[in-house]
Amino acid sequence: MKKLIIKSIIMVFMVTGLLSALEFLAINPSTKDIIAKLSNSEDYMGEEAGTAEIVDVISEVKVQDETTVLVIGDSIARQMFSGFQGECPNVRIDCANAAINISGQYMLVIEYLKNHPNTTDIWLFAHPLTLTRTYDLELGYGYAVLPFAMEGSLKYLDDITLDQMASVYGRAALNGCVASCINASPMNRKLFFSYVRLHNEEYVQSNDYEITSLYVIKLKDLCEERGVSFHFYSSPSTEYYREKIEETREDFESSPLHEVYPDYLDSIYYFPTDWSEDYTHFGGDYANRDTYEHVINEAYDEFFVEL
Repeated sequence: MKKLIIKSIIMVFMVTGLLSALEFLAINPSTKDIIAKLSNSEDYMGEEAGTAEIVDVISEVKVQDETTVLVIGDSIARQMFSGFQGECPNVRIDCANAAINISGQYMLVIEYLKNHPNTTDIWLFAHPLTLTRTYDLELGYGYAVLPFAMEGSLKYLDDITLDQMASVYGRAALNGCVASCINASPMNRKLFFSYVRLHNEEYVQSNDYEITSLYVIKLKDLCEERGVSFHFYSSPSTEYYREKIEETREDFESSPLHEVYPDYLDSIYYFPTDWSEDYTHFGGDYANRDTYEHVINEAYDEFFVEL
């Protein structure tokens, strides 16, 4: 019996050692590619770049500078507004993308306000269909959860939201250390996402605007408490999405968001689909400052810089 116990302990140490060595090789830059190939996880190579992009945005809003205005939003807003950065020294433009969800936008604002006590304005621009995003099994974890877990920002979220995330990705995956381990290598990502996709399902909202209602209203209330002006607008949309957006109207009109911003859907500026190369962003001859200024003048009755 004693020999069996000793052999079992030795076996545990050997397996642990082998797994530790494999993990070391999987995260080591010089051997990461080799392990990814051997573990058939090459499809996950480069995914950490998306997470790193959002980590950079989180880091940027934390920078203690002289800005007093924060502009955030989806990738359409980033395309249109990034060129205005630097034209007004008190404005910081940190638009990310739709995949961080509205909860991600909320965490960005929290981090900015913590580091900018003299904030006067927060601007949020979001396409209606980005507001209907949930915590899914595709981009949801890598963008809406992982970078914020690594940066310690998930603590700002409502317990209801953390429970929703945990139901999809597991409670442990919300921990910063665990998140960093998942992000460390393609092999780790494959193991995590393969398990989650096999055993879990994305969070299904009771209303298309359930998560958005919670966090846009939280943002509005938070800004009012701090004496900060909160500006909430839709990003422009191609005509291609008009019907899909209208399909969400019933949910919108029955949501708390409608009670606070009843004109949101009716204020959307639609531009011709042939101005875009991907049905979403401006493309070709229309991806330029002249087009953006034209759309801004048509779409918004106020703007964060004077044109």
